[in-house]
Amino acid sequence: MNDFQPEQLGRKDASGQIARQLRNAISQGVWQPGERLPTEQELADTFDVARATAREGLKLLSATGLVISARGSNGGTFVAIPDAEEVAEQLSDAIQLWYRAGNVSLHDVDEARWVLEMQCVDLAARRRTDEDLSAISRPVEASRDLEMDIADWLDLDLEFHTAITKAAKNKILELAMTSVHLARPATNSVFVEYLDRESVTNQHEAIYLAIRDGDPDAARAAFQGHVSYLDQTRREALDQTDAADILVATLPEVRHSAAERPRA
Repeated sequence: MNDFQPEQLGRKDASGQIARQLRNAISQGVWQPGERLPTEQELADTFDVARATAREGLKLLSATGLVISARGSNGGTFVAIPDAEEVAEQLSDAIQLWYRAGNVSLHDVDEARWVLEMQCVDLAARRRTDEDLSAISRPVEASRDLEMDIADWLDLDLEFHTAITKAAKNKILELAMTSVHLARPATNSVFVEYLDRESVTNQHEAIYLAIRDGDPDAARAAFQGHVSYLDQTRREALDQTDAADILVATLPEVRHSAAERPRA
């Protein structure tokens, strides 16, 4: 079984323990993508459990997307590379629960967004394609309709920032920004009625133009201007309340029309 060194199982949830040990072994490179894992019987012998318990462990592991099963004489359970969209969906679900139950503050979200997206606009200015520019420009132009429903307008805001993240061409940054974007419907509720839509649209346009021109310095400066405006507006909305004292879990969500659409 390669270099896999199983640990003794506890008395409860043997199948879950097997799945966790196999998952950790895969992440540490014991089995490479495309390699076959031990059979149910081999796992049962290794862990000294019934074959049905080993089978359940493999099913739990399969649910994570780390392995796939194939039937036939050459079948078995093989290490797979998780699909990026599936990983994002699993991450999204976990982060949503974490936000609602945890002690993440409004300040935490703001700080993380500034650090991550500042790098994204810089990389986007260096790496953007014509397709990226179209994706970034579309929500800017569409948001000029100041009479649209606030939920639709916020959807365009999220579309704009997501397009910039994708233009950065860094999957790790993209996943990290997912966690920030998931909190934004709630954090927007603090100050959305105070925002001047035309000002926000103009700030978005300045970011887009800098990215279009391939100017990282201008892109960072434009983004800083946008964040400074949002920070000032939020300060006015909060008045005497410190953002570090406000937990995301206590905030109501602003409805996004996109949230009501089924996932692709």
